[in-house]
Amino acid sequence: MNTFVPILYTGVVLGSIFAACSVGLALLYGTLRFLNLAHGGFLVIGGYVAWYVTSKLGMPFSVGFLVAGVVGMGVGLFTYIVILRPLLGIGSPRWDIATIIASVGMAIVIEALVLQIFGPRLKSLPAAVDGAFAVGVTVIRYNALFVGLLAIAILIVTNWFLKNTRNGIALRAVASDINTANLIGIPGRKIFAVTVAVSSALTTTAGVLLGSFYFLRPDSGQNPMLTAIVVVVFGGLGSIRGAIAAAYIIGFVQAAVSVLFGVKWAMP
Repeated sequence: MNTFVPILYTGVVLGSIFAACSVGLALLYGTLRFLNLAHGGFLVIGGYVAWYVTSKLGMPFSVGFLVAGVVGMGVGLFTYIVILRPLLGIGSPRWDIATIIASVGMAIVIEALVLQIFGPRLKSLPAAVDGAFAVGVTVIRYNALFVGLLAIAILIVTNWFLKNTRNGIALRAVASDINTANLIGIPGRKIFAVTVAVSSALTTTAGVLLGSFYFLRPDSGQNPMLTAIVVVVFGGLGSIRGAIAAAYIIGFVQAAVSVLFGVKWAMP
């Protein structure tokens, strides 16, 4: 009991956050075959936007969360129009190389802009929910539970969008076979733009969840991005369901390692 409860609690929360951080990356790769190495930068954007809205403007957490999603969608559309759309049609492997180079450049620019705008000092988001309760010797924070549930809600909404909306169904069709999708009248480039916008919004909102747990700094998205890449590869490149399953497996493994052997043995 002394180890089961903390492993269960930590595993569910970490798995949910890992899944929320990874689903946007999986969606982007599944549709555009684009491994976004600026993914960590988008996580940072979400965290800093929410921090500014809550700490500087005095707005509630919910407003910061929503604003981060809207900003992420805007940055995603800008990225598609300025960087990705001009590269469409060059074909693989040139597409793979060009987009990787472009995303590395984006990551450098985002980190530099965040550093210039917000400075190098650590930032922290205020807790969305205060308080805690104990289960045996394990202290469970309401904020951690709230963040975990919010991450699960993001996954549920994403699943609903993909299965029940016109753009979501078209997105899945393009991801499955773009040539067939074009033949039946699905506009591939429009769906690409929708994919980048949705993926970016998912990533920036996941960055808000991370900011609720960890300190924010301009390069704080690097380790979560590496974890997200591991999750996406482990779950099968481009598979959203696989990424979610892999996120929970890795979350529970990390929780077990942290509880049984110490935090220093877990992934950063």
